[in-house]
Amino acid sequence: MQLSFDHLVHFSPNPESAKTELLEKGMNVINGGHHEKWGTFNKLSYFGLSYIEWLGFHERAVAESVTDNDLIRQFVKEEHPYGHFGRFALRTENIEEVGKKLTEKGYDIEGPVAGSRRKEDGSTLEWRMLFVKNDEHELPLPFFIQWGEDDHTREQALAPLSQHPQGALKIENIYCAVHRVVETSEKWASVLELQLGEVYRDALLNATCRKLYLHGGNLILCESANGVVHETLQTVGERPFLVEIYNANEKAEFMVQNGRFRLKR
Repeated sequence: MQLSFDHLVHFSPNPESAKTELLEKGMNVINGGHHEKWGTFNKLSYFGLSYIEWLGFHERAVAESVTDNDLIRQFVKEEHPYGHFGRFALRTENIEEVGKKLTEKGYDIEGPVAGSRRKEDGSTLEWRMLFVKNDEHELPLPFFIQWGEDDHTREQALAPLSQHPQGALKIENIYCAVHRVVETSEKWASVLELQLGEVYRDALLNATCRKLYLHGGNLILCESANGVVHETLQTVGERPFLVEIYNANEKAEFMVQNGRFRLKR
């Protein structure tokens, strides 16, 4: 499977407030649009083709009625007054092939599901998504997305949005809290066909970690009996908790709606 990191979804109690806070930190955040059939809307921050999405409810009753989108079902179930990173998507140019391979590996899949949102200029953006039915007690496997346009076309269109007051920022790593780093990292490497790094100790996080190499943003799984990793496990379970971004004009560390950010030069 040829996969790239596409985007990280933050389940936000107030995307507009998140946008205001992030703009103050030097990160450019734009208005996304509305997902009419899912009852949600979003704000977006682009880093080339990779991005972070702050997802909020526009009509919660509509969201509660959704049956064909596991991300929305997860958001409804995990809604938190302070917000948290919920799940991420990997990009593919052949979503049918991804579905076939996952089925061969023994996974139950859902989709491809057609998605769209109305942009502020009135135009419609379209894509397709594929979900893996997960054990909700574990780190949710990513969902898969195929856009209606090729990467080159999208990258040219998104280039102006990837310029931030803090510089031409790029996502380097997405950290995820897990209970068993070796077991989970080996499972993910096998399922997603990713290169796996060695187990190492992260002194800043006081955690045992392991990297999965992925174009557009690596995944780093971490376990610890204390500190921020343990706090994440206790409050929201096995979920992403930190985004590491490089090429910043100035180093910075901050938190917005329980999502942690580390900006590096």
